[in-house]
Formats: sequence, C-alpha cells, structure tokens
Amino acid sequence: MFGKIAAFELRYQIRQPVFWVATAFFFLMVFGSMTVDNIQIGGGGGGVHKNAPTAIAMTHLVMSIFFIFVTAALVANVIVRDDETGFGPLIRSTRITRVDYLLGRFTGAFAAACLVFLAVPLAIFIGSLAPWVDPETLGPNRLGVYVYAYGALALPSIFLTSALFFALATATRSMMATYIGATALLILWVIMGTLAD
Repeated sequence: MFGKIAAFELRYQIRQPVFWVATAFFFLMVFGSMTVDNIQIGGGGGGVHKNAPTAIAMTHLVMSIFFIFVTAALVANVIVRDDETGFGPLIRSTRITRVDYLLGRFTGAFAAACLVFLAVPLAIFIGSLAPWVDPETLGPNRLGVYVYAYGALALPSIFLTSALFFALATATRSMMATYIGATALLILWVIMGTLAD
C-alpha cells in the first residue's frame, strides 16, 4: 500500500503548476549564471571555471537554501490538502495504516522535490555547452562531479527540509505556519552564516 500511495502522490505533484514553475525558475536561474557573466551563483569567479567541482558544489548548496520554499510548498501541501478538502477523515476511516499513509505521501512529495532540483545540475551542464560561453571560463564536464554534488550535498538538504516541513505541517495543519517556519529557517541560516564569518 505504501508504494501505491507514494506513486499517487508523485503523479499528483508532477501535474501541479508549482512543480513546473519551480523547475523552470531554478533551471533558468542556474542556466543564466552559467551563460551570463553578470550573474553568479555560488562560484565560477576569480579564475575558477564555471563548471569546476567547487563551483558546482557551491551552486548546489546555494540553490538548496532557496529551495526550502519549494520544499515547503510541495511537502506541507500533502497534509494540509487532505484536511482542506475533507478527504483526510475518509482516508483515516479505511484500512490504510497511518504509517503507510504518512510515509507514502511524504515519499511521493520528497521524490517530486528531488525531481524539481534536478533542474540545477541539468542547467549547469546545458549552460556549459552553450556556444556563446567563453571556453576559457569552462573546464571539462565530469559526470561524477554532478552526481556527487546532487547526491551528497543537495539531496540531504532537501530531505532534511522536507522532513522538517512535513512534521511542521502535520503538527499545525497550516500552510501559513509552514511558510513561517521556512522563513525562520532562512533567517537562522543567514544569522549563522554571519556569525561564522
């Protein structure tokens, strides 16, 4: 039952406008940073190639910070949506266990968030192939660098924020509280970054 619920949630999320708008937004931002000299996200300045491992890693980390609002929209909506439509009590009256239901819905929404974030490495790669980009600013494209940055840096961040916002939405049953939590997390990140300097 868990797999069917997760697959249903993933299909639902893929059909929503927020999925496609967020994918396009993140792709265009990162693609712009690769192809336009005046836009920089994370790295690529000071003699470092735009597609160097450190630049790719920094881009993934920076974009994962901005991604917390997308994560909140995708994951928190799962819980709030059922209560707003009145479908939640119907689900709870069936034989579906609470663990299967919650874990399945979370997994589907998390998978959707991971798919949206794939726009970041894809935009870096496609941007590095653009014919108008100065070849002196680019190094060789290595698939392992993209896989590492996505799997070791971005996915844990997406998982952590997804779990946090899913728990917050489950506890409060409010999208507003979840967005306030996302804003508080962003402010905390900025404060911690300032104190670390």
